[in-house]
Amino acid sequence: MNKEQMPLITLDDFWPYQAVVLADQISRHTLSVVKAEAGLNLSQWRVLAAVAEQPGRTAADVTAITPMDKTIVSRAVSSLIEEGLISKISDVNDKRRSSLSTTQSGQDIYTRVAARLNATLMGDTPRDASPQEFTLMLKAYSEKLRTL
Repeated sequence: MNKEQMPLITLDDFWPYQAVVLADQISRHTLSVVKAEAGLNLSQWRVLAAVAEQPGRTAADVTAITPMDKTIVSRAVSSLIEEGLISKISDVNDKRRSSLSTTQSGQDIYTRVAARLNATLMGDTPRDASPQEFTLMLKAYSEKLRTL
């Protein structure tokens, strides 16, 4: 295949690459906010946010909705319990399962960090789409990639 026949990707115009760049920027910004506001790492923040969003989630639930391995979730859960930010309650019917909830301290941190992230990340969306429309578009692309 000669140079003229080679398929080209111009990274500046290739939306999947730009999405990866954006995701990295969002992750770095989120980490800086989470460290400054709460002294947490990104894994701890993701677990805290998942539990604050829906109290009673299990570690398996958190693993299913976050892009993290179950070992990383388990470590984050343990550290958040140790720091007094979440609590774990064993299921009365199945002692292997435990539901997670934020403590008051955990809820306070979640509220503070979430407010700052909302202020810095949710204000502008591409081409005047609402944040909800933009999120639906991202979810649609994600679902398309999951089915390939």
